[in-house]
Amino acid sequence: MPKILSRGLTVISFFAQLTFVLVFFYFLAPIYYFFQAFQGNMASDILKSDDFLLVPNHSHISQALINQFPEYIYAILMSIGVILATISILYELRALIKIISNLGQKKYFTAENVKLVRLFIVSQIYTLACDPFLAGANQLSTSYLGRVNNGTFNATWSNIPDDLITLIIIGVIYILFKLAEQMKRESDLTV
Repeated sequence: MPKILSRGLTVISFFAQLTFVLVFFYFLAPIYYFFQAFQGNMASDILKSDDFLLVPNHSHISQALINQFPEYIYAILMSIGVILATISILYELRALIKIISNLGQKKYFTAENVKLVRLFIVSQIYTLACDPFLAGANQLSTSYLGRVNNGTFNATWSNIPDDLITLIIIGVIYILFKLAEQMKRESDLTV
């Protein structure tokens, strides 16, 4: 393996491991959402936040709509979505770190790497599962407050077909990778 590729993989692995540790802080987000809902500040925080963009033709929001904003439902939807998304990210990073380690050890088409690619499929299933919750929460902020989430967990209903296509593509890659590993194993047996 060329030195530049080896160094590049080392750098990517370092940042993936650092990100893996930092992603665990996302598990604290549900506490924040429920705290805001309990205080009754969720709607005003959304209106003041830079993460939420103004929807056209919604420049004025009535106080009645702000008061009717379902803060606990929003907190529940966001919490479930964030937890599923965080699990998805952790699966992806775990598989990426181990695949990079295997590549560094010159283990390319192995049964372990096939299992790791399958872990990307599991991760994408979690991503697909979190989309309706995050999109539902985003729909609430759009409908009641005229704001669309542009922050970290900004899924909309259009993310569902996109993530489904991504799942199909990863599934095809998994099948091809599995076939390549089987061919390598058969080739090793004949030699």
